[in-house]
Amino acid sequence: MKTMRPLRFSLFLLLISLLGCSESSENPTGESVVNEEVVGTTTTLSEEVSTSLVSLLQGYLFQIDSDYSAVAEALVMLQTEIDSFLAAPDESSLDSVRRSWLAANSQYELTSAHRYFADAIFTDDFALQFFQVQYEVNHWPILPGYLDYVDGYPNSGIVNDMTVSLEPINLRQQHGAFDINEVSLGFHAIEFLLWGENLEGNNPRPYTDFLAQTELTPVQLSDGMEVSQLSNNRRRLYLQTSTQILREDLQNLMSLWAEGSSIFRTELATRSGTALLLNVLDGLTGLLTEELLVRSLYPMLNGDFEDSLPSRFSRSSQNAVSSHLTSLETLLLEIQVDDGTNLDSLLTELSADYAEFFLQNFDASKECLVVLYSGELSLEESEVADTEFKVVECINLLTNMADYLERLKFSLAEAA
Repeated sequence: MKTMRPLRFSLFLLLISLLGCSESSENPTGESVVNEEVVGTTTTLSEEVSTSLVSLLQGYLFQIDSDYSAVAEALVMLQTEIDSFLAAPDESSLDSVRRSWLAANSQYELTSAHRYFADAIFTDDFALQFFQVQYEVNHWPILPGYLDYVDGYPNSGIVNDMTVSLEPINLRQQHGAFDINEVSLGFHAIEFLLWGENLEGNNPRPYTDFLAQTELTPVQLSDGMEVSQLSNNRRRLYLQTSTQILREDLQNLMSLWAEGSSIFRTELATRSGTALLLNVLDGLTGLLTEELLVRSLYPMLNGDFEDSLPSRFSRSSQNAVSSHLTSLETLLLEIQVDDGTNLDSLLTELSADYAEFFLQNFDASKECLVVLYSGELSLEESEVADTEFKVVECINLLTNMADYLERLKFSLAEAA
């Protein structure tokens, strides 16, 4: 049996700290969830079902390869747009860069289910490497003042600290050097560079922050400064360098996936259908619990609205959540074998409770989450209670789904 990984353990500690005053860490809202047993589950998988699972997994592995390639292509476009923008900064070209960032980040978030599936099929050491690269690619929340100026602190951050080298090796050393949220790399560091704090949602960073500066003031000359040390020039270099690093890290992630999945592919035919199904269910459970509940919805319930939003500077967190749901739906419905069997129909056949305790909750959760994130959470005093009600509703739906999957996994493991 696989041991608890360091990342999972840190998330577990986070959950305990958030829900320390709750009577149940499994369901902080106190709502009842599914029955003690998954009724009507066929715990022994037939040879036909096992064969279908192998074919479905082969299709899923192909989908994962395709999704990562799409991210790489989106990052090439982002780099191209950044180069064009820096050559002639204006509002229109900055908007083009922002659209490219949104497209690339949404494409990356479509791989969310894949990384939890990888966690299920990789060895502990290999999975740790995989999640370490994920930390460099897409960690949030971030501390924006660690990167650049924020409200009330015009000279804060790496951009304004001329003693900090912007060489790639140093930016990597700065990433999480003192605190896990003091990130210098990844999608959300670039997001902040492009949008700034954007506190009201309608005042993003001006393009003038990226205009090249070619002259020093008399004071700067007397201080011995160089043109390259001016904040605009450092910001330009930082944006370009961090995007190059992001592309490198994505390639590292793809290489790790290729290596680990290659081993899994060779074992597909020899693994039992039950083991394969458990791998898939582990991936689904990880997406629901660790990505949506622990990282986002539980902090919201605890009143930490800012850090619960993955893309708060661009006000696009709903894109990430929609991508998570799309990745789950693709795995359930769109990957099929020749006779039309998909994971959804297979689970329906295996468990009489699947439609009631998973599928119906999934359909309801899509609507709930879209409504919750589409407004980036209203923090107006008159609407906080309504926001909290929506958060609790979404938590209940996702908890029901995760609880059902855990009980189904238990039933399958007991019969194995």
